Amino acid sequence: MPRSRTTQLSMTNFDELEAHLAGTLRPVTPPGDFAQRLRTRVHMPDPRRIAERIASWRSLVIAIGGTMSIILLIVTVARALFHLVARKS
Repeated sequence: MPRSRTTQLSMTNFDELEAHLAGTLRPVTPPGDFAQRLRTRVHMPDPRRIAERIASWRSLVIAIGGTMSIILLIVTVARALFHLVARKS
C-alpha cells in the first residue's frame, strides 16, 4: 500500500474518532473558585530569590550531589537485581 494511501486512511480514522469523541464527551467547567485555590497552593517565589538560588554555588553543589547519589543508588540496586536474577537461571 503506498505511503500516501496509508496516511490518508489513518487521518480519516483519526477524524472519525475525533468526531465520535466530540459527540460523546461533554465539556466540563471547573468550579468558580478553582483558579483562586490553585493560585494559593502553587507559590512562585519572586524573581530575585530564584536568581539567588541559581547563582548560589552551594545550592548547585547540593543539587548535583543529590542527583548523582540517586543515580548511583539506582545503578547499584539494578546491578544487584541483575546478579540475583542471573544466578537463579
